[in-house]
Amino acid sequence: MALDLYRKNEFKKSKKSYDEIMKDIVTDEFPLNPLQLVGEMSFEDPTTLAETDKLPRSDVQEFYKDATIFITGGTGFMGKMLIEKLSRSCPNLKHIYLLIRNKKGKDVNERIDAIFEDRLFMRLKHERPKFYHKISAIAGDASLPGLGISSCDRQKLAENVNIVFHAAATIRFDEHIRTAININVLGTREIISLAKEMTNLKACMYVSTAYANCVHSKIEEKFYGAPYNYDGVISLVTSANDDKKLEKITPSLTAGWPNTYTFTKALAEDLAKHESTGLPFGIFRPSVVISTYNEPVRGWIDNVYGPIGMIVGVGAGVLHTHHCDVTKVVDLVPVDLVVNALICSAYKVSKSIPTIESNPPIFNYVSSKQNPINLENFFEVIKKYGLPNWPTINAVWYYSFMPTNNPYLYSLLFLLFHTIPGYFLDFLCQMTGRKPMLTNIYKKMKKANAALAFFANNQWEFNDNNTSSLWKEMSEADKKTFFFDIKEMSWDYYARACAIGLRLYLVKDDIHTIKSARIKWEKLRKAHLLLKTVVAIVFLRICWFIINLCFN
Repeated sequence: MALDLYRKNEFKKSKKSYDEIMKDIVTDEFPLNPLQLVGEMSFEDPTTLAETDKLPRSDVQEFYKDATIFITGGTGFMGKMLIEKLSRSCPNLKHIYLLIRNKKGKDVNERIDAIFEDRLFMRLKHERPKFYHKISAIAGDASLPGLGISSCDRQKLAENVNIVFHAAATIRFDEHIRTAININVLGTREIISLAKEMTNLKACMYVSTAYANCVHSKIEEKFYGAPYNYDGVISLVTSANDDKKLEKITPSLTAGWPNTYTFTKALAEDLAKHESTGLPFGIFRPSVVISTYNEPVRGWIDNVYGPIGMIVGVGAGVLHTHHCDVTKVVDLVPVDLVVNALICSAYKVSKSIPTIESNPPIFNYVSSKQNPINLENFFEVIKKYGLPNWPTINAVWYYSFMPTNNPYLYSLLFLLFHTIPGYFLDFLCQMTGRKPMLTNIYKKMKKANAALAFFANNQWEFNDNNTSSLWKEMSEADKKTFFFDIKEMSWDYYARACAIGLRLYLVKDDIHTIKSARIKWEKLRKAHLLLKTVVAIVFLRICWFIINLCFN
């Protein structure tokens, strides 16, 4: 099970046994077993866990005992992690309902089946094989009125749900303002409306972002004034019939905010502040969410957003420059710690009594205050453990990365390292009958770089007093089961499994290709050195020619 060589991927299945494959991978030069490193060979025995479940549970586990939970955004990165953690560490919960929309010709049941095909759920399937019976799909869409839920399903949720996690959002920075308003703002209103109908509600958590108020250099756990009255913006956007006109006015509408994502998240927080009165409601703000730190496996991630995407691009030899200030502290938080903090925040919210005068509590989950790391050190520690231990078989060139915060130098480097080589190599592909790809890849990379530039070249000061206080209030049993103390998290420990995690879970290279990838990586290293030597010689000859020309 742990080896998982049966899954689909573009490479042929290995005919070697597990021991033969490991003999190729684990050597004197590379002594680490990749599956042991990520934790796929240390799952607990389900029989032993069944006996442990009979023992008294921790405070947080007691809170979730016999609870019915409603989750939006369950098909997303954080959503999947939340489902896995709740199902594995709170086995006595009653049921989990997931809001899922039909997509790409698949109905909700097919989509929920697809969720559990993810390698993230290997440990859960092994340790708690009957978990699936406690999870059901509710057909709907966070962008539609009433969440697109049928009256029958709505009544079911209203009568049974105790805890709500609203994580559904469009996180595209360049999302059209209408779509962003519909999902991020109106979707939040619909969740609050549904929560008010729930007769046994204990907690409702809205997952925002630490950058919702990024126009402020210091961000505390409090509400900030919205850029505009949210009702006015909603009325403007919903009443407009011309999407192109909306696009034209979007820059002035979002003035100060770098994109429609953070702008609509700010509006949604303001809406929640005013419309969640009387509800046991809380707002949870994580910063940049990255791959897992420790559980259920190390290094799992399913997307290439933020710095992780940069690491993948650099490791594959595709990305060679980026517009960013590597001296700036970047606020990164592993997704398993994020989810643990979210689960415990709901427990905390349930213990407070909401009043008309009180605002919902806010929990900033950030790393820069207690455990800061800048981009330069983050990249270096990943490189230290990732290369040449776990290179990808899909690498097109050796590691070569020159980030800069100078926009003019970045444009020059992008031209030299990306645009010109991209056109040249695509021309060779066309001449040899292969499909050209690099030019399109680099165009997308440049667009993504422009979207991230605001965050990659700035730094914020975050306050996380509420989250820190929550950790201090936790029992020792809960601290062990739901660890989220960012101060005690080790970036070195995280980095040891980051690259192999990306290889296994994101790039999806089978482990039997590791030996071939290492051989290929060494060849690419030699080719890189040869190219640098040739370029240096050509450069020196040009300089010599110019000098002679001047003297003559």
